[in-house]
Amino acid sequence: MDWYVLTYSALNGILTGAMLGGIALGLSLIFGVLRIVNFAHGSFLMLAMYTAFWLQHLWGIDPYLSAFIAAPLMFALGYGVQAIVIGPLIRRERALVVEPVSALLLTAGVYILIDNVALMVFGPSVRTAMSGITLTSLMLGPFPINTLRVVAAFASLAMAGALALWLRRTDMGRAIRATALNRDAAAMSGIDVNGIYNLTFGLGCAMVGVMGCLIAPFIPVSPNIGLAFGIKSFIVVVLGGIGSIAGSLVGGVVIGLFEAVAAQFVATPTAAIFSLGLFIVILLVRPQGLMGRR
Repeated sequence: MDWYVLTYSALNGILTGAMLGGIALGLSLIFGVLRIVNFAHGSFLMLAMYTAFWLQHLWGIDPYLSAFIAAPLMFALGYGVQAIVIGPLIRRERALVVEPVSALLLTAGVYILIDNVALMVFGPSVRTAMSGITLTSLMLGPFPINTLRVVAAFASLAMAGALALWLRRTDMGRAIRATALNRDAAAMSGIDVNGIYNLTFGLGCAMVGVMGCLIAPFIPVSPNIGLAFGIKSFIVVVLGGIGSIAGSLVGGVVIGLFEAVAAQFVATPTAAIFSLGLFIVILLVRPQGLMGRR
């Protein structure tokens, strides 16, 4: 066994896992508040990556700067999808004890619509945005670490910290937390639950919009890339604990680290299958996830 290669793979796995945790943050927030799975989460990531590509291709805007444009665009799109498409369905069936399965199918329909429109508009070609960062790697001891992945990983940590602080220290953040705990009690306290739902969905899409711009320089984008990230984000959220911000990062690091190390012993697709096995085992032992509450 080559310990240098194994250690190097583990470092890359941690960076990739932190990036996955950042992508899953928005899904975790939406899941924790609305109690529905946003199957279109990966599609919003794909749109943000295309935004970064076209802004760089047409106007020369660096993908990292395009995050300041993509985030408001994804927020507006997510806000509109929740207010116009999903919100009426939730209000009509709010008397149910759990959220309707029809809402989950509705987000799946949004995913199919967005992906197919993207395929029609952009075509099946794979594209990559180019960043202005010239330093391609940093040396961590004897290990060269990809600079772009380091930026994405640290941005995930910063975004998670900022979100946790905002949820705890602001009135709007406390309103979101109250709605997540009990929406009926929140409504009786004067909180506009429907407005909180719209805001939460938009905020979750804005965060994935930021991550889409940060990963665009080193991950090629195509209309079908969102599905893979959407599924992995769901696994990360459930593994880390539904609604837990720290859990999203921990779940992402666990999945990224496990797949990176396992890929040194088996083929990469097989390592992904093993990560699903790890996911099942952890949930059998701890159904609420690594950082979740009962």
